Amino acid sequence: MNVPEHRWRVYRITIDTNVLLRSLIRRKNDANQLLSLWRDLRFVLVLSHAILDEIREVLSRPELIQKYSYTVHSIAHLLNLLGQRAVIVEVPFSYELCRDVKDDPVADCAVWGRVQFLVSYDNDFLDDSALRRALFEFGVEIVHPRTFLETIQGT
Repeated sequence: MNVPEHRWRVYRITIDTNVLLRSLIRRKNDANQLLSLWRDLRFVLVLSHAILDEIREVLSRPELIQKYSYTVHSIAHLLNLLGQRAVIVEVPFSYELCRDVKDDPVADCAVWGRVQFLVSYDNDFLDDSALRRALFEFGVEIVHPRTFLETIQGT
């Protein structure tokens, strides 16, 4: 008896810090759906040490914790999960592709991590046609979280 197999393509992606922040702000949103799919092994999350440092710094800002009412415990849980389950790549040097140099670590991680998608809410990524072309040369597509969800879910 033939049992149908469920197969899907496993993508490698880099997620921008703003996506992870939104996962702490609200329970039901695209960011949380992305993290859920990652925990279900639907894609490989690729980060760098610089991105982990940025995540830790941004999410720990007292004004954000107060404004969005997430907890230090939720930050620690997320960082622990990322540290244990994400693929951490070394970035030997920066390609300096971004208009805003603060965004270069994310673009560099995507290149050095050989990902197919850089997922972000940030218009500095989404609207920069020069950056989109440059990353395309490395096989990286910049997408909004909703677009990636539609891609991975096959809709």
